[in-house]
Order: sequence, then structure tokens, then C-alpha cells
Amino acid sequence: MAEEKIFDGAFFRGLNRIKLVTRITMQGGRSGMRKSAAKGSSVEFSDFREYVPGDDIRRIDWNTYGRMEKLFVKLFVEEREAYYSVIIDTSGSMNFGKPDKGVCAARLAGAVSYMALNNLDRVRLSAICSDKIINSSDFTGRQGFNKAVAWLENMEYAGRTDLYKSIRGIPFNQRGVTVIISDLFSRDTTDKNISSITDTIRYLRYMKQEVLILHVLSPEEKEPGLEGTIGLEDTETGDILKVTATSHLCRQYKQVLERFINHVEESAKHYQAHYIPVCSDETIDTFIYKGIRSGQLENI
Repeated sequence: MAEEKIFDGAFFRGLNRIKLVTRITMQGGRSGMRKSAAKGSSVEFSDFREYVPGDDIRRIDWNTYGRMEKLFVKLFVEEREAYYSVIIDTSGSMNFGKPDKGVCAARLAGAVSYMALNNLDRVRLSAICSDKIINSSDFTGRQGFNKAVAWLENMEYAGRTDLYKSIRGIPFNQRGVTVIISDLFSRDTTDKNISSITDTIRYLRYMKQEVLILHVLSPEEKEPGLEGTIGLEDTETGDILKVTATSHLCRQYKQVLERFINHVEESAKHYQAHYIPVCSDETIDTFIYKGIRSGQLENI
């Protein structure tokens, strides 16, 4: 994927009027456009408290003093940057599909980064595969976005991923938003894989992260359309399994996939995480539409 140009100006034009929605209250950090639990000097009024010596007399509310004959100062909401950790699954199974799931994942990560940086937030990208975790530096501002794009365009897909193990290896030093972009596939049984995904969500919530899962599947995985005796190759190990693709087998496959998707969505909902299914052939406009419907994106 290093040689493929996956972004252009047209891709981002539709994102200029969209922003990410986060429900967490920021603590500390640098100045930005998110509401913080700290009290600061923005123009958005928050509350009153009684005056104590040393307070800025410019914040005394004289109207309140006229009614109550006590000095009160105005408190304002301080705005802070949000911290976005965008985690991309770069296992071999992501290097599949028409269009390729890996390209779709990079574009989604680029879209999230663009919207976050456009809102003066901070972004870190992480590529996870096998026992390897590659973390970017923190990106801020327009220059940071150009670096993020270059980083994403050089991702490579190979090997396997243990989602839970990999994410536990990523540092989460502050409250923030974690975005997972993955097909969520594993060689484990379906039940064990669901348990691992649930553990991942629970761990991230424990680490004070708001969680958004972007579940990427290809059209071929959603509607296989296979017939006859064929060889199915495991893109993460190279193993080949010969099967006879009957209509009954295809129905069973779709039932198992649907059950898996429903379980992941239920786990996300249970732990107050957010889940958006994405097909690799969908346009960025479709992603924006789904994001707005789910409450994760909104028009500026």
C-alpha cells in the first residue's frame, strides 16, 4: 500500500462542515475547542461562586451584588483539546476485498484525523499486527495532518492480530477517545473472538476512553456469491481450505456473520461504546451519513 495514493483534495472537502462528537469531559491538556472540567477564561458562562481575596475583580458580578449584597465571581467553561487514539488493524485479513479493506481503513483513519485536527484536537495513530505495535507521534494542526496522511499511506498489511493483547500494549495516559478500525476477524472461535472484543472494550472504558468501533467488511465478505468446489485462503496464515460452496453453506455463513455482528454491537452498547459498520465499497458521504445518524458526527 506504500505506493498507492489513497487521499486527494476531493476526499476531504465533504468533511469541512462535519465535526466529531465526544461526550467525555476533558481534563487538563492544551487549549482547544472541547469543554473541560477546569474553569477558565472562555466566553461561555458556567456558574457563580462567592468572591475570595485574590480573585480577579473583573469577574465580580455586580448585578448579583446589588440583589444579595454579597460578592460573587463568574466562572466560565475552559476549552481544552480532545485526545484521539486511532488504532488501525494492519493484519493480513485487512489486505482483502474490492475495494481493499486496508485502503478503506486508511481513509477512515484519515477522515477521523482530519475532523479532529480541524477542531484543534490532538491525534495519535497506531498500527497493530501480530506482536508489533507502531505508534505515531502526536499530530496537531494542518502540518500535523499532512504528516498523518504520509504515515497512513505507508502502512503495510500482513500477519495476524490479537486485538486485546495489542491494545493493552498501547499507552493511554489521559482521558480521550479511542477509535478502532478493524474487520475484527480472528482465528479463534466466534465465541472466543467476541469475548476478546468485549474485554478490549471493557479495558478501554476502564482506561477512561470513549470508544468508537468502525467495523470494516468487504462486499465479498458480506455477500460471498461462491459456487462449486473452491479453495479459501487464510490471508493471515496462507492456509487453504477446500470447500464445496452450496446455497445452504452460504446461508449458514451469513447467519454466523450476522450473529457475530449483533454480538459485537450488543457488547459495545452494554459498555457505552459506539459501533458503526462500514463496507469497503462505501463512499465517504455514506460514512458521514452513518456517523450523523449514530450521533458520532454532526454538522458544524
